[in-house]
Amino acid sequence: MMRARSTTAVPFTRAERRRLRAIRLSAVTGAGLLLLTACGSGDGGGNKAAGKAGAAHQQAAAPAAAAPKKVTAGPLLDFDLTPGAGKKVGTGQPVSLEFYEPVKNKAAVEKALTVTASNATEGSWGWVTTTAGRDRLDWRPKNPWKPNTDVTVKGTLTTVDPGGAHFERDIDRTFTVGRDQQLTADLDTHRLIVEQDGKQVKSIPMSGGEPVTGRASRRGTFAIKSQERTVHMTSASVGGPKKYDVTVNWGMRFSDSGGFLHQATDDAQQYVGNTNHSAGCIGMTPEDAQWLFENTLLGDLVTVKGEEATGELGGPGNGYADWSVSYDQWKAKSAAR
Repeated sequence: MMRARSTTAVPFTRAERRRLRAIRLSAVTGAGLLLLTACGSGDGGGNKAAGKAGAAHQQAAAPAAAAPKKVTAGPLLDFDLTPGAGKKVGTGQPVSLEFYEPVKNKAAVEKALTVTASNATEGSWGWVTTTAGRDRLDWRPKNPWKPNTDVTVKGTLTTVDPGGAHFERDIDRTFTVGRDQQLTADLDTHRLIVEQDGKQVKSIPMSGGEPVTGRASRRGTFAIKSQERTVHMTSASVGGPKKYDVTVNWGMRFSDSGGFLHQATDDAQQYVGNTNHSAGCIGMTPEDAQWLFENTLLGDLVTVKGEEATGELGGPGNGYADWSVSYDQWKAKSAAR
């Protein structure tokens, strides 16, 4: 019977231990060099993929282009922006910038502005001249806004040279479109028809402008521009063949040439519903004028029509009469197209 042979580890000699230590140190040093090569911009000729990754990293880390500098030369060019921030407006309300001084480089100003809607809304900028002779830039939708649309207007105007002047403020404003209400003042039937969301809700007896030069109502489609509880009106402000100086209630301006919807004066109540006798305005009874005032938004559309109306509109800058021209005609007023 054979016995199992036991084995016992033979200790390394001193020389063998030095040789093993040297081998281990070499392996550790080599691993460190591989790691460095993988994280660096080159691969020492042995890792092309790592080199490409390093080059891409360097390219991504390149400094961004410098932001445009603000223009400060020349006089200040200021403007009024409509509608106001956070306002709820009618479906005919344009975005409007009225400038205090002439704008020489209209295309540059227009290109610095954007209008973004919460739904698909086609529209265009257009330049008009107000009755006071000012430059005004409006953005009008192709068709009236859809109800409940949220609109954002932005513009980095401080980096734009409008032509020998400068701006001191940029634009970042939002507003909301309310329900759809449209008014039609028919001078032939002497009725003001009120439609909400395409359905007639009221037929109001009215009296329009007397069909004589200087007093006739202007034919066209306008967006309501302002609302004033009381309005002082004089013939000196608009001219005309008859002198007057009156204060009326429930006034809503739709043209800068003196066109208002309002309560007819006491002596003109006899003409409401049967005769056009005003100085170009649309007059109503006190009750109807108050109801309309309280149920109207700035930007609601009003169309004036009839054989006794004059075709002398005074241009789309007479109030917000942007809607009195076709959309193709409106687009042609853009300076950036």
